[in-house]
Amino acid sequence: GWEHDDISPVALYYNNDGNRQALFIWLNFLWGAGEDVFNDDGSAGWTTDAALDATEAYVALLTEHGVANPNSVAFVEQDAALTSMVVDDRVYGAVERILGPGFVWAGSEGNVTVNSEHPWHPDRPGDDDETGYTRLKINFYLDPITEENGCLRVIPGSHRNPLHEDIEPESRHQRRGLPVRPYDVPGTDMPSASLESNPGDAIFFHQSIWHAIFNGWAGRRYIALKFAAKPETDNHLASLRYYSGAMFDPHPNWLHSDDPKIRSMVSDLPALGAKKVHDFVQFRDDGPNRTN
Repeated sequence: GWEHDDISPVALYYNNDGNRQALFIWLNFLWGAGEDVFNDDGSAGWTTDAALDATEAYVALLTEHGVANPNSVAFVEQDAALTSMVVDDRVYGAVERILGPGFVWAGSEGNVTVNSEHPWHPDRPGDDDETGYTRLKINFYLDPITEENGCLRVIPGSHRNPLHEDIEPESRHQRRGLPVRPYDVPGTDMPSASLESNPGDAIFFHQSIWHAIFNGWAGRRYIALKFAAKPETDNHLASLRYYSGAMFDPHPNWLHSDDPKIRSMVSDLPALGAKKVHDFVQFRDDGPNRTN
């Protein structure tokens, strides 16, 4: 069901080697920009403007140009040990209690950050219908993080209106380097809860809640698991397709899993992905030329 069956993916062996080949493709982009992962003294070389531009161009092969197989964005799905973390009752059971029966898998991430901060934003901005459709993200940070050292901050209650749409009402994203509108306060001073954590902790949050990171460092590591309540309407499907289109082509390891928990999250996704629905109307500009 991949749209570009006549094109080789960005890396050749996504389905059987854990995406390690992707590292070499990224390196080619860095080298082509005259940069490298590390400088001669061992410091980070991939955080320069040129290296970050090259990294964005590499990521755009999947996110904009669609020339990479959807399995190139799978992470925990390709590893049995990481998969066991998802079906552990401390994760799966908690997700089921929050989202209810029929919830679906929306993908995973293995991240090494390239920025030291990420201004205030919700992952899934919108009106009452959009924010009322619960998407859940669980972050496992692999480094100790504190309020002074890059922890996740959230604004309690901001996943619901009216607060959700009152913050940055025009852009739904704080503009980098500018105060938070309409309150005219720096992002670091916005009233919020700081979710400090140590390796082994799990942070659950609604993807429509306003959140941010400040005082961090490039190279922070975390694993993210994403889930969604059972999609009940065409609006739900249109939103999932816009934000998480690869989820409808589950990794073969999961689609053919012997674990009933895994199958329950993914077995219906190919059919849901094939259903014709309207295009999603986005609530902010998420394009590459966005100025915030």
